[in-house]
Amino acid sequence: MISIVSIYVGGILTLFMAIFHIRFPKIFRWGKDYGRITDINRRIFHTIHLALVLILFIFGIISVFYVSELSESKGISFGLNLMISIFWLWRTIWQIFYFKGKTMHYVLIGIFSILFASYLIPIIHNLI
Repeated sequence: MISIVSIYVGGILTLFMAIFHIRFPKIFRWGKDYGRITDINRRIFHTIHLALVLILFIFGIISVFYVSELSESKGISFGLNLMISIFWLWRTIWQIFYFKGKTMHYVLIGIFSILFASYLIPIIHNLI
């Protein structure tokens, strides 16, 4: 049961992160900054960001619709849980050392840590 809840939490938080990322251009006023970089760099930046949003939506949707499979953490679901948890662990560490600062910095560390744990719990539960 704990594994099912953790995957649901991870999936829903991942979907929220995807929606949050959709708002980045407006939140961070990317339009102003785009004028200062070359067209190719703007396109690369935009493409990479859209790819990240798509990946977050895919991870979130898989988590919500295949929660029972992911909660078992066997076979391919073990691999998916491991890769997604590693992704969120990396993002947590990156947030700690690369970004500094304000309240949102600490909120994001908390969210990324929860996401890491959400996908790690089924792995640990399966191993013990």
